[in-house]
Amino acid sequence: MRDLRRNQRKMYYSLYIEQENDSEFDTLDTVAKYSKPIEFKASLSVGQSDADDSPFGKDISYDRIISTVNKSLPITETSLIWYETKPVLLEDGSADPSSADYKVAAMPLDGLDGIRIAIKRIAKSNVPKKDTEDSSASGNTGNVGDDLEDW
Repeated sequence: MRDLRRNQRKMYYSLYIEQENDSEFDTLDTVAKYSKPIEFKASLSVGQSDADDSPFGKDISYDRIISTVNKSLPITETSLIWYETKPVLLEDGSADPSSADYKVAAMPLDGLDGIRIAIKRIAKSNVPKKDTEDSSASGNTGNVGDDLEDW
């Protein structure tokens, strides 16, 4: 009963590989590179963290907890998690970090019978991206940010 199959949710994880430098001139212009996303199933809590009932400590802010009896899961505190969406791949087959839904908030807790992983939701932009061709075809000739003028 520790990890019922009906309580498991399909998710993907991607492991941090290295920092990659896109520019040969600027060493500060580095981008994190992640492995190809791997599917796994585990239980996922529904609630948010609470300082009184937090097994990860008071200083850790997280939204949900992944729990599983699969102790061989290689997720670390630098991993990315996809739950609501499918992972987007880059040209080289690695995961696009901007498409991830969650990041690991703390080092996974390794228990006697399983592991618990605190995850934090990654904020994504809600502003729709518009192409200039689409806006001119629909009759909207204004700039992309015009719909935000009233705010």
